[in-house]
Amino acid sequence: MPQLAAIIVLASLLAYYGNQLPDRLWSAYLPILLFFCLFQRAWRGLLVLVAAYLWAAALLHQDLDHRLAGSHDNSIGLVRGLVADLPGIETGRIRLLLKIDEIEGYTASLPRLMRLNWYQDEIVPRAGERWQFEVKLRQPRGLSNPDAFDFAAWQFSQGIDASGYIRHSRLNLKLQPAHAGQVAYWRTRLASSIDDYCGDCRQRGLIKALALGYRADIGERALRLLRDSGTAHLLAISGMHIGLVALFGFALGRLCWHAGLRPAGLNRLHTAAWVAMPAAVVYAALAGFSLPTVRALVMLSILVAGLLQRQRINLLQSLSLTVVCILLIDPRAVGSSSFWLSVGALLVIGVARLRMPRGLPWWQQLLLLQCFFSVLFAPLGALVFDQLNPASWPANIIAIPLISFVVLPMVLLACLLSPAGPQLAGPLLKLADLLLQLMLDYLQWLLSLGLEPVPSAYPRMLLLILLLLAGWLLLPRGLGTRIAAATGICLLMGWQPQRPPQGEFELIVFDVGMGTSVLLRTRHHSLVYDFGPGREGVYSASEWGLLPAMRKRALERPDLAVVSHVDQDHSGGLYRLLRSYPELPLLSGTPRKLRERFGLPRSPPSCHDYPAWQWDGVEFEFLPGAATWDGTNNRSCVLLVKASQRVLLPGDIERGREQQLVEDYPQLLQADVLLVPHHGSDTSSSSGFVQQVSPLYAVVTLSRNNRWGFPSAAVTAAYAGAGVKLYRSDQDGAVSFASSPEALAVKVDNAVKKRIWRRW
Repeated sequence: MPQLAAIIVLASLLAYYGNQLPDRLWSAYLPILLFFCLFQRAWRGLLVLVAAYLWAAALLHQDLDHRLAGSHDNSIGLVRGLVADLPGIETGRIRLLLKIDEIEGYTASLPRLMRLNWYQDEIVPRAGERWQFEVKLRQPRGLSNPDAFDFAAWQFSQGIDASGYIRHSRLNLKLQPAHAGQVAYWRTRLASSIDDYCGDCRQRGLIKALALGYRADIGERALRLLRDSGTAHLLAISGMHIGLVALFGFALGRLCWHAGLRPAGLNRLHTAAWVAMPAAVVYAALAGFSLPTVRALVMLSILVAGLLQRQRINLLQSLSLTVVCILLIDPRAVGSSSFWLSVGALLVIGVARLRMPRGLPWWQQLLLLQCFFSVLFAPLGALVFDQLNPASWPANIIAIPLISFVVLPMVLLACLLSPAGPQLAGPLLKLADLLLQLMLDYLQWLLSLGLEPVPSAYPRMLLLILLLLAGWLLLPRGLGTRIAAATGICLLMGWQPQRPPQGEFELIVFDVGMGTSVLLRTRHHSLVYDFGPGREGVYSASEWGLLPAMRKRALERPDLAVVSHVDQDHSGGLYRLLRSYPELPLLSGTPRKLRERFGLPRSPPSCHDYPAWQWDGVEFEFLPGAATWDGTNNRSCVLLVKASQRVLLPGDIERGREQQLVEDYPQLLQADVLLVPHHGSDTSSSSGFVQQVSPLYAVVTLSRNNRWGFPSAAVTAAYAGAGVKLYRSDQDGAVSFASSPEALAVKVDNAVKKRIWRRW
């Protein structure tokens, strides 16, 4: 079974992460391949691999068929459906998951699940209700940046076939209320009970997360502490939580049997199992039958079935059978980080049990198990979350038993007693709140000792090698193999990210939608030019491009940050940087307005009179001339970077300022790379300016199907007529340039990430 599971995993990975899927007609060969498996023992593994690949490809084709058709992308449609989960409520915005019943005028395969934003917070739909909405429909997509979270892949793995936002319309109305026969109805009632009975609780969001798997109400401080201490996994209702509830149910069943409650024909084992399984199913229902809980239920069912049949099914066999069942039903699971974390956690438990001496007290077993988790999950956590958590071991030693054996039973008991009123449930919820607050204070204390998370700059292949070496280190082998594994780990831990050569630069133009954000790095310095759009406490483009790229390059903070002008699409992402780096060195083309918008203690220096400088042999110079211009666009910082090749970053300047630059700096403007002014608006990129700069490459930053129609046809034609290779962030994703004396190297992120879910 483990060998079969490994083959199924490999086949699913090949189908999921392949650049394209084979024609679905190839699945007709499945019966033939399976028939030959019965007689060709020597080739059985290869035949099963091909059969599993074709099966996974056929299922993925079916999933892709349900994605919103391109003909309806960016259109307005009347949508009817069921609110599938508790809505996420923020100031001025509500997030909904809608199970689609109908889209008027839609003739293709209907999307099954739609992710919607409703920009108001006065009308809050309840889970289980049926609604009609007028929606601006969009295909599910995300930004495409190197080393950043792939939101499009996440949507595909979660089964989200369409997205969009709800328009303000009289057609938005509730069609049918929720009823008591729906799981969503009871989840909503429990969420309301927690709000009512624990209204003054400081960690009400954490209580909801443990009870219902609903994390939208968790405070920013709590999320940061859990993430930075490596304990965020405790909030995800997954295998550990389902297993604990089943264990409590099993113990309750045995207790009932000993107390004389013995159903006819059932022995003690059967009675305990008949209590454990329904308890686990009910808890999974409270969590909305999320993918991790469903996987845990599958594994639990296999273990219980083997136990009842008196079959000795070990952990590896049950895990293998679970993986086979899940991937044969839904191969998209290989794209879910929770799938790999769940499988990894169970494998760690298996290795720990194999290596653990017999007869150890329970507390020693817990400490040893946590040591195994710390060693093996360090590279796995860095692979998934891009950071290493030194506080993980001391944090989890306290947090795991506290949450698992004290807080979680307390919260579930409070949910069970909630129909009786606040007299019984309220004190339990408030005690759970107190314990959670004490736990967070402990995590804060650990981090204050200097155990802050360390950004991971290691490439994924290196992390996979480290993970294999860590596993090898813990296996019961001879001393020589462990020394070899430890030596390999020490050598690999000394790896450093590659830096540009002296006198050269690396430039990344990020995909941030309708906005601009650029990172420029020399050998020992870094500069950020604009931060993309963002709103304080809601959204920041820096999280989706700039910050992940900085972590992968081991950059603690930029040496200089330039906000070309104050407009939201260029400066909004600065909120996130200022939260992490309050003393960030700033320049701006509109310093006074920037100070007013961000509440800075003083206005940053103006870029227009900032002197030229040199970093590591690379020259930087701002081109002045904005003092006489009104408005913000023409006051943008115009930055020229000179190495073996030259880059011109002009912000949102328009034709008048372009003409001034052509007249004042006729020889200085020439550049190999040009950031297209004002996102390709027809108010910029005049023919004289384009000819004077004469770039080899130009990059226009914009969002797909934007309402302004950027880039304009005239601008596209101007660059094409000048023989310029034009890249668009909405189609190409992030574009990276690396200078060298030989040639300018160009890398396009969408060309690197050719994935089946990126077809539009």
